[in-house]
Amino acid sequence: MNLLNVNIFNVSILNAGIYAAIFLTIVSLFVFLLLVVLIFLNTTYRSPFKKRVRECTQKKNELQMSMFSEGVTWAEKFIEKREQLHIKNEGLNLYGEYINFGFDKCAVILQGRSEALLYSYYFAGVYARNEHNILVVDVRSQGLSDGLYQTGGIKESDDLILWIKHINEKYNIVDFTVHGICIGAATAVYAYNKLKKEGNVLLKRIVTDGLYKNYNEFFRAHAKVLKAPMLPVIYAAINAAFFLIFILAKVRPFRENPIKYMKDIDIPVLFICSTMDKFSTKSNSEELFKTCVSEYKEIYFFPKGRHSYVRASQKTEYDNLIAEFLQKYK
Repeated sequence: MNLLNVNIFNVSILNAGIYAAIFLTIVSLFVFLLLVVLIFLNTTYRSPFKKRVRECTQKKNELQMSMFSEGVTWAEKFIEKREQLHIKNEGLNLYGEYINFGFDKCAVILQGRSEALLYSYYFAGVYARNEHNILVVDVRSQGLSDGLYQTGGIKESDDLILWIKHINEKYNIVDFTVHGICIGAATAVYAYNKLKKEGNVLLKRIVTDGLYKNYNEFFRAHAKVLKAPMLPVIYAAINAAFFLIFILAKVRPFRENPIKYMKDIDIPVLFICSTMDKFSTKSNSEELFKTCVSEYKEIYFFPKGRHSYVRASQKTEYDNLIAEFLQKYK
């Protein structure tokens, strides 16, 4: 082989390497962007073309379907007392239901991500038995309510404040308890901080079920539970999806986290946790409890029940715990 042929051969190998590197870069970028879009679409965005309904979103999940059905059955017993409500915030139509038992207190029950208000009735019985009227709502972008983005409780907390003020003005209720599951619990924390800053004392108690410490960490836990390989690209895609939330929904999910506001929670608060929870872990729950400044805080770890399904595993114990808390901090 002469020198010319050797040079041509070397150049061909070099060109092939360059093309291969370019191809791999393009494929890697495509995979990364696809991951970002999938995370965003599956956690944050609701298409405007998606039908607005109040059906259970997890039809293949027998336990969740059972909880949903039980909540609907409970609410149907009080059909004559259920009132349809509507408010507007940021141009969005938001819808709710109020069961007026004639009590002077109201429990607001906030479901987690993706479910509509009918699901929340599953948790309502203990509050009705302890003399609370019941408010359940379709949070923005869920159920019948408008909205393209769920924001991890940040903007939802502004909606919650308006709901509380609406019930106060319409029904003269001045004593509210918020029971929040997962993101609903974060919503309650953010709302209390904002109400406190404006000197509003309507929110008297918070009950959290599966409150997470940090929204970003909470999402990373999903990847672990799904057994996705914890590669740097996964973390980068989650961060990029959060940046999309910041750009499109105008919120700061990196900066706003429940643990940040534990220093402001000075009302009675009950932390309901499970030792089986892989999203709101035992150590994180203990840190939230320790950081909370309230002199009237309580925490309880149930031995069974995965994230958001604690009550389904031990209904009597769950309801008794809440009843004792409500009686103690009337």
